[in-house]
Amino acid sequence: MTLPKCPSCGSNEDVREILYGLPEGPVDDSKYEIGGCCISESDPSLRCIACGWEGEFKNQIPYQDKAVHMVELKSTVNMSDAAIDEYAKSLWSKLTNDGEGRNDGDSKS
Repeated sequence: MTLPKCPSCGSNEDVREILYGLPEGPVDDSKYEIGGCCISESDPSLRCIACGWEGEFKNQIPYQDKAVHMVELKSTVNMSDAAIDEYAKSLWSKLTNDGEGRNDGDSKS
């Protein structure tokens, strides 16, 4: 992997790929920086050891390209178990594209 020049300080030699998790052995400090064992959706994948710049965020949450669908929920306090079951199935079909579910272009139901 050819690493880019640092956009902050312009260094050609100090940008490192950030490794997350627990490495199995020694890490080549000339190529890599350790990012820690906790991984989230907003972790940078590159760091400049000269100026501290971090960027090129690649650790994205699964299904990031999927649409977010929202529905208004009803109270289930007075529903029977069977009614709650049916309500859950109807919500699932509204929230997913399975069967008669929503499409990405649908508006709020």
